[in-house]
Amino acid sequence: MSLKSVLKPEGSITIGIAEAAAVFVIYQSQLPNHADIAAAAPHDATIETARKKAAWTSAAVIGFVFLLSRDLNSFLFGGLALGAVDMMAKHANGVNPATNKVAAAPGSSITGAAMEPNDTAFPVADYADPAQPEMSY
Repeated sequence: MSLKSVLKPEGSITIGIAEAAAVFVIYQSQLPNHADIAAAAPHDATIETARKKAAWTSAAVIGFVFLLSRDLNSFLFGGLALGAVDMMAKHANGVNPATNKVAAAPGSSITGAAMEPNDTAFPVADYADPAQPEMSY
């Protein structure tokens, strides 16, 4: 199987637009609109589960159409549409309605808070301090 466009450009564009429309319809049927998602609490687990389900369903449709048409251009067009619609849904789910800004996800390492010291780590000996005992191997 060669990975090249096997259809004429008009056919590739038509199939790609149909795939983008299918992705849009899948997301519209499985998720609330973006205004309602953004008005809810940030990083809602139910919305995230529905978003993932819509993404996998869309990816399956795009993959199935690719297996039928074997056209790389329409596959890329559908994949780009999937990425764009999924990014918009993920962004809307991350917005805090009080600040209208994206909130850090729970458990994220990007919280802006100072890190706790690690009490279980062993400090490296300070070789400039003669009061430290010499380590032998």
